[in-house]
Amino acid sequence: MVSVKRGKKWSARLMLMSMLLLIVSAFGPTTFAAAFASTQQEDGYKIVGYFPSWGAYGRNFNVADIDGSKLTHINYAFADICWNGIHGNPDPASPNPQTWSCQNEAGQAINVPNGTIVLGDPWIDAQKSFPGDTWDQPIRGNLNELIKLKQKYPHLKTIISVGGWSWSNRFSDVAATDATRKAFAQSAVDFIRKYQMDGVDLDWEYPVSGGLPGNSYRPEDKQNHTLLLQEVRNYLDAAEVADGKTYTLTIASSASPTYAQNNELDEISEIVDWINIMTYDFNGGWSNQSAHNSPLYLDNAAVAANVENAATFNTNSGVQGHLDAGVPAEKIVLGVPFYGRGWTGCAPGPNGDGQYQQCTGTPAGTWEAGVFDYGDLAANYVNKNGFVRYWNDEAKVPYLYNAASGTFISYDDPQSFENKVNYIKSKGLGGAMFWELSGDCRVSSKFSCSGTKLLDVLAEQLNNGEGPGPGTGEPDTTPPTAPTGLTVTGKTATSVSLSWTAATDNKAVTGYQVFKDGALASSVAGTSATIGGLSSNTTYVFTVKARDAAGNLSAASAPLSVTTDEAVTPACPVAEWGASTIYIGGDRAVYNGVIYEAKWWTQGDRPDQSGEWGAWKVIGPCVDGAGGNNGGSEGGNNGGGEGGNNGGGEGGNNGGGEGGNNGGGEGGNNSGAGAWAAGVAYTVGTEVTYNGSTYICLQSHTSLMGWEPSTTPALWQLR
Repeated sequence: MVSVKRGKKWSARLMLMSMLLLIVSAFGPTTFAAAFASTQQEDGYKIVGYFPSWGAYGRNFNVADIDGSKLTHINYAFADICWNGIHGNPDPASPNPQTWSCQNEAGQAINVPNGTIVLGDPWIDAQKSFPGDTWDQPIRGNLNELIKLKQKYPHLKTIISVGGWSWSNRFSDVAATDATRKAFAQSAVDFIRKYQMDGVDLDWEYPVSGGLPGNSYRPEDKQNHTLLLQEVRNYLDAAEVADGKTYTLTIASSASPTYAQNNELDEISEIVDWINIMTYDFNGGWSNQSAHNSPLYLDNAAVAANVENAATFNTNSGVQGHLDAGVPAEKIVLGVPFYGRGWTGCAPGPNGDGQYQQCTGTPAGTWEAGVFDYGDLAANYVNKNGFVRYWNDEAKVPYLYNAASGTFISYDDPQSFENKVNYIKSKGLGGAMFWELSGDCRVSSKFSCSGTKLLDVLAEQLNNGEGPGPGTGEPDTTPPTAPTGLTVTGKTATSVSLSWTAATDNKAVTGYQVFKDGALASSVAGTSATIGGLSSNTTYVFTVKARDAAGNLSAASAPLSVTTDEAVTPACPVAEWGASTIYIGGDRAVYNGVIYEAKWWTQGDRPDQSGEWGAWKVIGPCVDGAGGNNGGSEGGNNGGGEGGNNGGGEGGNNGGGEGGNNGGGEGGNNSGAGAWAAGVAYTVGTEVTYNGSTYICLQSHTSLMGWEPSTTPALWQLR
């Protein structure tokens, strides 16, 4: 069987145009216009949504719940590969380490050649009865629901995805021989014919290396992957001629440089219709450092924080890697996530937002540990229940942080999708793919979301919200109304917090832009924002504009002038560290606002570079009343007499006697409130002083550098 790869697509379009000319002569220009619009639709941006078979179980999200008007393709996940009469993956590292007998749509065991595509879950795929089904119809379940959905939306195409993370264990074996490649290709044709689908998607994770440790691997996977795809293309080409239809072949690819090295992407791109690049899962709970699930661009701060693979694990780098490997831009469909990934026990860090910090675990998530549906985040987390939304303007993604629990969540929302859609257009890519449909804003047993749907944002911005092809509807040019009621809700010497009344739009408002003195200062999804990095005792003028899914901006709100507070700089009684100064054990010095204590004789060792085994140890932030540098008598930092910071006598900071910082006797700082310090276990109700102010502990915790009272309102309340 000889293949013409995908060059035949252009020939087919030329033939179609010839047929359209015949239509004009036979039926007139009106019919021609309708037929031409159909071909334009085919060439429009693709919006490919994955529907996981298990969505119809606990998530209670069914095929009938899908808005097919906003999609071009649905990838049904997943079918599996039969090998020696069974399918599944027994690898203990698999999320579902089980195997099953290979079965048909009736649940009967079948004897098929190794490499045959089979149903992944026969009951939910083809046996469960939905409204309108009868007991004796041969195919029910999700697959029949997809047939009915396509009848409702004739433009919609369905594709069977084979493999995925859990079921990629046999791909290397299938691709290794001519016989198994042919068995796989024939079964692909049989499957899409039987279940009235429009194509097949190979989700091999991954050739040569990567994926679950128990998967089969070969160095020859690099070439064999190409051979397998070519064989499938050959069989699909023959089926197209026999059936009078067009069948699609795609793959899901990784965005990592390793994937590009382990695959012949230039050859593959000539065979397949497009490549769905999985530009997400760059970071997650498998690492102990908080970072972003799907950053659009490199954030140099991530590199500086030693986030693993930060320079290459971002969307732009992944796309560029495919382009450099020879994949045409129009054959790259960009992956975007309808979910976020989270960590717990993350330190606030220098900015108090938990970004790029060491963490201790993963939160419960919506349906699985560490993973949150977008609908759940929008309903229960974004600026709610102690979570604050932040925006990384380098990576172009939002994130959430709860200072009390140390929970950090990286996710995508309408604002980040707007940036990614603009990226798709600027790069000339083929469209967007997302995982997965049930994660969007909706009502479920875990959350009730009534806000903007991510699918609506994709459809509106890629295809004007009117179906699958550009130009199929008039673009939305109506801007939202201007926000009103702009007011100050709080301010410090370096920040201003604002809120305003929501704007309205003919379709939906997706976010707001806050301007400071006429320049964009922040983009947010809700009706509040905190603008930081300001100068003390300085007047700024703020305005706000609303933005809709089409990118239209409203007129500006009425301007609001705000003057920041006067900065209070407390005196530090500890001398600055000097490179030429000799320090002996017990001597103290301050460097970058932090007090350090020498463990032994040292000269020229910078305190912040000392480390655990170096000459310096951290005492805490420099605040008024921290004590003398070297004194051994009254008030000395290391003295055992009255007022010694570490002494047990009267006035000792940790002592129980009169005047101790945690005591109630004479001489105690600020009526018994001790100076805040890192590494101290604080309990509810404890009072501390910091930068000249007194704070009350709201939640028991052990303090860390970066958790200063002025930056963690969830832990400390100003007295």
